[in-house]
Amino acid sequence: MFDWKGSRKPLLLGLLLLSITGCSSSLRTSSSEPKIASSVPEPSILHDKVAVIPSLDARLTKLAFFSSSASDIAPLQNPTYKNRFEHAATTQVHPEIHLEYPPPGKKIYFTMTVHVRENKKTFRIVDYDTRIEPNWTSSSHSVGIGVFGPGNWRPGSYEADVYINGEKVAMGSFEVF
Repeated sequence: MFDWKGSRKPLLLGLLLLSITGCSSSLRTSSSEPKIASSVPEPSILHDKVAVIPSLDARLTKLAFFSSSASDIAPLQNPTYKNRFEHAATTQVHPEIHLEYPPPGKKIYFTMTVHVRENKKTFRIVDYDTRIEPNWTSSSHSVGIGVFGPGNWRPGSYEADVYINGEKVAMGSFEVF
């Protein structure tokens, strides 16, 4: 027979230690990202000079990722960049590129395509037609890669390849935990 009185103190001590050290994710109720060093490598810029946009001397300066849920508008206007996303809260992950260039003097249209792989297998391919305005000198372009509802991303590592007008210009990784 199990003696509750004799085992209560070690049980409480064990639960206290687990909550202090954070050893058990099943006891964690917070939706904030754990303070763990990321194993996700920094994104790579393959072509800083983007010659695939005709008549524009553009430089690709950054590839970053941010997330949103179905009702979020704020992340699209003021994103928080990171490369680890909690599966219970994430509906879409947005790869975003940042371009710098001299003012083109006219509207320039181009297609940004993102290939996302999970475990080396294609997960999604998304095309996004975007533009640069005549007086701009820099711009950010992102496309949402999503699943239906939060909690439906499978935990794991994902790779994203970014193409402009069909040419691969950057690659990066993110993790869903």
